[in-house]
Amino acid sequence: MKIEELKSKGLDIEWNITVPADVINVKISEKYEKISSTIKLPGFRPGKVPIDIIKQRYSKSIMPEVLDEVVNDTLKNAVVQKELRPSVQPKVDVKKFEEGSELIFNVSFQIMPEIQKVDLKKITVEKPYLEIGSEDLERTLKELANKHERFEPLKKKRKSKKNDLILFDYEGLINGKEFKGNKGENETVVLGSNKYIPGYEDQMIGLKLDQKKNITVTFPKDYRMKEIAGKNAIFSLRIKDIQERVKNIKIDNQLAKELGEKDLDSLKKKIEEKMNNDYEQYAKLKVRRELTDKILSLHKFDIPSRMVEDEVNFLKNQAKDKTNKEINNLAERRVKLGLILNNIGNANKIEVSDQDLTKAVAAEAQKYPGEEKKVVDFYKENPQMMNNLRGVAFEEKVIDFIANVCSVEKKKYTFDELFNTKELKDEKKLIGSNKKKEKKNE
Repeated sequence: MKIEELKSKGLDIEWNITVPADVINVKISEKYEKISSTIKLPGFRPGKVPIDIIKQRYSKSIMPEVLDEVVNDTLKNAVVQKELRPSVQPKVDVKKFEEGSELIFNVSFQIMPEIQKVDLKKITVEKPYLEIGSEDLERTLKELANKHERFEPLKKKRKSKKNDLILFDYEGLINGKEFKGNKGENETVVLGSNKYIPGYEDQMIGLKLDQKKNITVTFPKDYRMKEIAGKNAIFSLRIKDIQERVKNIKIDNQLAKELGEKDLDSLKKKIEEKMNNDYEQYAKLKVRRELTDKILSLHKFDIPSRMVEDEVNFLKNQAKDKTNKEINNLAERRVKLGLILNNIGNANKIEVSDQDLTKAVAAEAQKYPGEEKKVVDFYKENPQMMNNLRGVAFEEKVIDFIANVCSVEKKKYTFDELFNTKELKDEKKLIGSNKKKEKKNE
């Protein structure tokens, strides 16, 4: 083969490659001989069909196959010969070819960048730790008491309102006919909880004890019972009891028991365990992000633009809430970090074992309570997705390796201080958004 170098600047490589006709002819002859030895045609004994007839019948199907093989083999040999490592699949454009003549094709690709070695021991990261004080426990207990639902009989008769607990009977009809699950006795609902279909609870506000009322509702189009989805129904209701929510619930053994614990001491212990577990997760996330930020800042190299383009296309389907600029920045970060971690992992002979992969699948399954088996089966049945997960597990293992090698400085942080760090700004924003939703629903 003959390689004409058209471009070799930075990571970009472009060649025109010429493959002699005799190399291609050998491949074509091998294909024809193979067909000749197995084909069966009327009037000819096996293995005795003339090559001219085989060419006439099979040349159109054989030529693309031969071209693919020649191009792939030639490219592989050229890359090995030049000691290059392509970062993405090369783009190939056949410029000239006719059966019996030479092949000329253009190829362009980007190579992997040279990544300098960094002394990981010189990296220092903070390791947050928490000391839970009595004020932390009291604050959490107050939050639990404020969110806890306890109801008591009305001190003074009145009409039902939002946040009341209602005991009622109901019977529903669609076009005057009964349907599955249309009746119920001694049902309970907290008005405003959205336990029932839209419009149902709203029409229960303003009713008196023992009052009967007919309400009209429409089942959602995506309702779980398809036979009544999207249909209008009339429900006859009878209000049997109205209880109001208790305000200013005391922090005592009764609260603990209603929350599933033996007593207040037991509840405090459970809270402390959960606080430590939650803190540990967020602390680990902060360490990971601080570590990756420092790794990225220590490495300076050109990033393959085609790898970034592929990552951008992937992220556009995954992060639809982000702007194009945010997606481009995130894509560059992910590609650069992936290259660095891959380089460190290979240099330190880090590999993902079957046990590591099993743990990774289990971790993914835990994100979908009740559907763990479906998630596990999904990965078993999709080798490509399993391979993607292997890549994620590899990067996590490399990060753990770096975290164990680098220097660690312990620093005390409260929960609030931890969430005010730049590494956890997204989590702080999410928690703040959830709290606003909770207040809105109160």
